[in-house]
Amino acid sequence: MILDDPSIIRPALEELRKSFLSGKTIPIGYRKQQLKNLIRGVKDLEPKFHEALKKDLGVNSLGSFMLSTNLTIAEAEHALANIDKWTSKQCVDTPFVIGPARSYIQPEPYGVALVIGPWNYPVSTSVSYVASAIAAGNCCIIKPSEVSEHTSKVIAELFDKYMDKSCYRCIEGKTEVAKAITREKFDVIIFTGSTEKGKLVAQAAAENLVPCILELGGKSPTIVDRDANLENAALRIVQGRFLNCGQTCIACDYLFVHKEVKVELLRKIQEKIVEFYGQDPSLSEDYPRIINDFHLQRIKDYLDEDHGGKVITGGVIKADQKYIAPTLVYNPKLDSKLMQEEIFGPVLPILEFEDLDYVIKFINERSKPLALYYYGSTLSKNYKKVKTYTFSGALVANDSVFHFANSNLPFGGVGHAGYGKLHGYHGFKAFTHFKSVMEKTSINFYPFNVRYPPYAGSRGKLLRLMLKYSHIKQNSVIKTIILLGLLGVGVRLHQKGKLILLSEFVRGLIKLFKNLATGTRVSS
Repeated sequence: MILDDPSIIRPALEELRKSFLSGKTIPIGYRKQQLKNLIRGVKDLEPKFHEALKKDLGVNSLGSFMLSTNLTIAEAEHALANIDKWTSKQCVDTPFVIGPARSYIQPEPYGVALVIGPWNYPVSTSVSYVASAIAAGNCCIIKPSEVSEHTSKVIAELFDKYMDKSCYRCIEGKTEVAKAITREKFDVIIFTGSTEKGKLVAQAAAENLVPCILELGGKSPTIVDRDANLENAALRIVQGRFLNCGQTCIACDYLFVHKEVKVELLRKIQEKIVEFYGQDPSLSEDYPRIINDFHLQRIKDYLDEDHGGKVITGGVIKADQKYIAPTLVYNPKLDSKLMQEEIFGPVLPILEFEDLDYVIKFINERSKPLALYYYGSTLSKNYKKVKTYTFSGALVANDSVFHFANSNLPFGGVGHAGYGKLHGYHGFKAFTHFKSVMEKTSINFYPFNVRYPPYAGSRGKLLRLMLKYSHIKQNSVIKTIILLGLLGVGVRLHQKGKLILLSEFVRGLIKLFKNLATGTRVSS
């Protein structure tokens, strides 16, 4: 049983703050070791994660591996492989008028991060984000969802046995812990969950000016155009919609199909449901369950409402098994709950269209979706129109959901679907402050001293000129001076018939610059 004791939060936060300020998490070697510990821990505890996810969500071991442990390990390994590149400083130029100076951007950790995980994918959308926090050099507290209580226990074991507890901690809890922990002075908060709870997290964090990344949900649409490969569309729509029993924030929440291919697509979708889960999906090992009674009743209410649509597949509910069959509802009323609220369950409303402009207008009149899926030719005018005139967290052509598994793509929403990006380098950025650094010399001779008063006479005129052309970069000026100098030397050597010395001179310069760049000692 998960306790709900907010008193454990502040002592843990204070200890982690002390560890961070000691500089413990700054060395790259330490971060790499903690990432390796995280990877080893997830691998060692994989059977326990599989068992916990089976109890919480009815997910079998293959589904647990594919969507939870494997994704988490892949994200941590991606961070481990790229951490040296991500943490290196980024050199930038300096305007000549404020030079001479060396300018660069230095990535540094925020401090102590908080990751609040959801219940639907309690491992891959929480533990993998801790990997990003580690790579960025932060200390981190993870608060798993108590709704998926068995998985929460395994996450707590992972952090207790494999991670440095002075820097990384799992705090379990329920409503009181969730409310209290967001009011604490963390340096960054990552929250994944519903839009309503995301607003509460953002409000609490705002009291302490804590930046947030909010990964929320919404109604993600799918468009099947008349030139779509219907076999492919049916396969991927069914998989994406009914994966995890529809409890996926980026699942297709309603479908628009062109009227010319509607009949064929619906036939194929019905066939794929049977192919995937059999005539009775309640007997399928590959079909999970609704998380709890509350959410089962919520989805049941959507179906029991006078939604005005026709249930053409499914509709069967077995409350004692937390089972709702894969369900297709054709042409529900637009003001029904099925079309107004995020379903977050195995129900797919289907509408037909003839004019794509109507669909685009329909989508744009509602909150921006977390994902938008289009099936059809990516060379068509229609696809280009969808890509240009709709706005969403992600746009995926001819697939559903699986863009989430690409660590090279930023993952996140816009508007009511959330803000900020995670995964891969973008996850590293979410936990990183990019500090501006400018290192100057003590040179104050002419013309650099014209910045100081008095500005009378030629001094003021030169400063005005330099400010007017302040967009000119320091490196450009230096390169120009070197080039003019070389040209001058070349002309002089040519006049003396000793041009061969110029090539030796240039080679020497190149060697010198290479040695300086690599830090090699130059012999005299």
